[in-house]
Amino acid sequence: MSFADIAGREPVWLDGSGPYSQIVISTRVRLARNLRGRHFTHHAGEAELAAIRQEAGGRVLDRPAFTAGGEVVLADCRAHERKFLLESHLASPDLVRDFRHRGLLFSADLRRVVMVNEEDHLRVQVFRPGFDPVATCGDALALDGELEEVLDFAWSDEFGYLTACPTNVGTAFRISVLIHLPALVLTNEIEKILNSLRQLQFTVRGLFGEGSAVRGALFQISNMGTLGRSEETITNDFTRHVSKVIQYEKLARDGLFERDPDGVRDMAHRAFGTVRGAWLMTSTEAFDRLSHVRLGVCLGVLPPLPMGQLNRALVEMQPAHMQVNAGAAIKGRERAAARAAYLRKLFA
Repeated sequence: MSFADIAGREPVWLDGSGPYSQIVISTRVRLARNLRGRHFTHHAGEAELAAIRQEAGGRVLDRPAFTAGGEVVLADCRAHERKFLLESHLASPDLVRDFRHRGLLFSADLRRVVMVNEEDHLRVQVFRPGFDPVATCGDALALDGELEEVLDFAWSDEFGYLTACPTNVGTAFRISVLIHLPALVLTNEIEKILNSLRQLQFTVRGLFGEGSAVRGALFQISNMGTLGRSEETITNDFTRHVSKVIQYEKLARDGLFERDPDGVRDMAHRAFGTVRGAWLMTSTEAFDRLSHVRLGVCLGVLPPLPMGQLNRALVEMQPAHMQVNAGAAIKGRERAAARAAYLRKLFA
């Protein structure tokens, strides 16, 4: 199956539905799993990595959850196609960076995606739109049960699932949200909130995970420790604390508009006018403008645009998406022109 097959699918978790969808774009659960009797990825040779990809790919795609899905072999993709998968939040920076014998297994709606031979043999990912930790956890554990019927995972009665990184040992369960916090950024309250989360043992990162910059007031929040904690405990703790962040953002939005309604209207309408009328736009500016448009829509000072349309814009205006859509190598000014044309058409 070729890259074009996955590129033509729209991830269901971008559709703008789900609880608190004006603030939380998506919820993701990730499970790290390794095959018993195999070396961890960073110690495995070329032949073993190839064998792992072949074994995992064949058995995962045979599961009911992956009916009508497929596999993308990273080595068969061009550089901008691999970056496209990263921009779509289907692949990680590590998978894209070292792509030999790496694969991506996906369900028909891209709700379930498995990275093969990343840091661990399998990184099982399950997505839902909006803020839905409990349901996403249930989806992930159900899928894990399906996979355990056909794959023998490395397990210790003392420690739990064995993983390449010690911080994942135990349940090897990570839950995260992609969350939009523009009002907390604009009111200079964001650092206080993020520092509190870090003290509570949560990781806060930019749009593309570890080491990435924050763009458009978009953050990834995830749990840290997994050893000695059940999936239910982790999910409940995560739900409680991220719910507080959502409430702080809602209060910040109300307060921002109450203190300076004309300033908020001006910011939102300027951004809306730019995305509807610009002829050149960098990705950095696009993230900022779309963030302000999204905030204006949520506060009711702009037309009621669908959240799914705004979510798609955040993904599809990125560099590799522009290149894939153009069907040719474009960069610099040409790409800025293509991005502006895409946004003009989307928001016409």
